[in-house]
Amino acid sequence: MMRTDAEHKQREYERIKRLSEFDLDYGNFNEELKSLVELAAHITGTKISLINLIDQHSQWSVSRYNLDVFQMDLESSICQYTIQSDHVMEIPHLGRDERFSDRPFVKADDGFRYYLGIPLKVKTGENIGALCVMDYQEKSVSEEKKKLLRYIANEIVEKLENKLKMDELQEALDKARVQRNQLAHDVRGPVGGILGLAASTENTPLEEEEFRQYMEMIKASAGKLLELTDDILERQKTLQQENYFNLSKFKQHLGSLYEIPARNKDIKLEIVLNKEEDHQKFPRRKLLPIVGNLVANAIKFTPSRGTIRVELDILAKDGKRNLMITVSDSGKGIPKERLENIKKLACFEDHGTDYEKGYGLGLQLVTEMVEDIHGTLHIDSEEGKGTSVCIVVPLKD
Repeated sequence: MMRTDAEHKQREYERIKRLSEFDLDYGNFNEELKSLVELAAHITGTKISLINLIDQHSQWSVSRYNLDVFQMDLESSICQYTIQSDHVMEIPHLGRDERFSDRPFVKADDGFRYYLGIPLKVKTGENIGALCVMDYQEKSVSEEKKKLLRYIANEIVEKLENKLKMDELQEALDKARVQRNQLAHDVRGPVGGILGLAASTENTPLEEEEFRQYMEMIKASAGKLLELTDDILERQKTLQQENYFNLSKFKQHLGSLYEIPARNKDIKLEIVLNKEEDHQKFPRRKLLPIVGNLVANAIKFTPSRGTIRVELDILAKDGKRNLMITVSDSGKGIPKERLENIKKLACFEDHGTDYEKGYGLGLQLVTEMVEDIHGTLHIDSEEGKGTSVCIVVPLKD
């Protein structure tokens, strides 16, 4: 049964929404998944193996074997076809497939010939990417080996879903940790006083040995409690490094993901921050997919030799901190009717300045994610002159 355009668009929206909920930093998975991607190549006897996650703009090779690739435009992806079904997609000779025969990486004398892809299907039913193997020679893989590849694909999905569960658990624990840390700070004061009293009494001549031993016990117990509070606070610092950004760390991650795609299109990407606020920490939850979608949209709709500017700042208002993110571009702008229906999955033509294809789902997804973290979003755009998107996210102290 053929799906209508609206049904296909809704399905794609649910897919990229699910991928965004994993809140992944694509640059941090290569080593973690390295053994699985190497095993896939070993089983099939192919030269190359990749684990690809696919959003609405790009294919991200989050782990790779024997091929130095990280990001690829969606239009160039083979795996974009693999995720359209739940079946294995095998192409013995890419040069004989009309979808890929004119691709530069196929036409070249040393180009790719063989492709085999397995969808990465999460428990909720969406295909968020693919495990694929490739070779420079035409070949085929047995059904038994394809079955083994499915096991590897399932293991990859399980790792990603376990990470999501851990992140959700971490978010719940963060709330409890605030209370625990406050308790630790509250305990330190009186415990320090007990230690001081015990130490001063120890140096005072005592008439009864029993009293001296009692004070020794107080000092030992207080010392252990003080060590415990120090450990609590130290562990919190470690967790903050993993789950929290400052402005410069946020800038670093955005640059590592989007500087190359911008450069490939000859677009100047500038990321600036307020250095005076760089000492402040804030939760990284959903920030990379939110801002990443905005930057990817800007790259798509900005012509060559255009500019994109990302501004990162922390502002205080009414005694509360707010993270402010502004993404501005010199692109073709957003039609007025689309701005008025930003939360609807309306059907409209959506091609980038280099005729990049897409479903135009980025802004709808960003709007939903910003609301989920209790932020606000404001868009200024004029056709032919560019777009500026400002996001304000309240930060908890």
